[in-house]
Amino acid sequence: MSIQRLRLWVLEIWRWLAEGEIVFMCLLVITAAVVLGFYTWRSEVSIRSAGYLLQLIGMIFAIRGLLSIRAHFGQTLLRKIFLNWLKQFPKWKRNFVLEINSADSASVGTKLSLEIWTPDNSEQPVEKRIEGIVKNLERIRTEQHEHTNSIDELKQSHEEHKKKVAEQAKKIENEIHSELELLHTGDLITSVVGLVWLTVGITMSTMAPEFYQWLK
Repeated sequence: MSIQRLRLWVLEIWRWLAEGEIVFMCLLVITAAVVLGFYTWRSEVSIRSAGYLLQLIGMIFAIRGLLSIRAHFGQTLLRKIFLNWLKQFPKWKRNFVLEINSADSASVGTKLSLEIWTPDNSEQPVEKRIEGIVKNLERIRTEQHEHTNSIDELKQSHEEHKKKVAEQAKKIENEIHSELELLHTGDLITSVVGLVWLTVGITMSTMAPEFYQWLK
């Protein structure tokens, strides 16, 4: 039982280390630069050179992270923008093209509603007039039934639309959360690591004489 728990514990530690691999890489690179500059050669030139290498690597990582963030949001890549700008270089000979826009004609259709109604004629017999009234009442009842069905269909369609809108809103919210999580756990951390290396490298290169005097 204890051996099985030990294996699970080691596996959990390995997963924990894998999640923070970029942080450990940052610390390892800084440690390697400090060891090589301060202890392996221990000279002002080695400290300044190690700081310069840290600046160079940090700048590369920072630029890479920023470009990845731009691509993450679907923006046009900078190299593509640069190539398009080069293609727009003014030419000596230019071809003029005359464009003629034709007006589009739109036809408007109208929907006609035809109602059948039995008019009441006072000159007709009472039986005929009552028969016309009954027909009109049947038409009114039929139309009322159709309107009721239409209202029920609209209510059902409205409820389905509300459910779809709620599902789409939830889906969009989850997608936004995933995008932000991916941004903060991926490309942004790469830029931060590059800036950390850049800061440490500038410090080592600028204060190389002071560090060397302190090591003596």
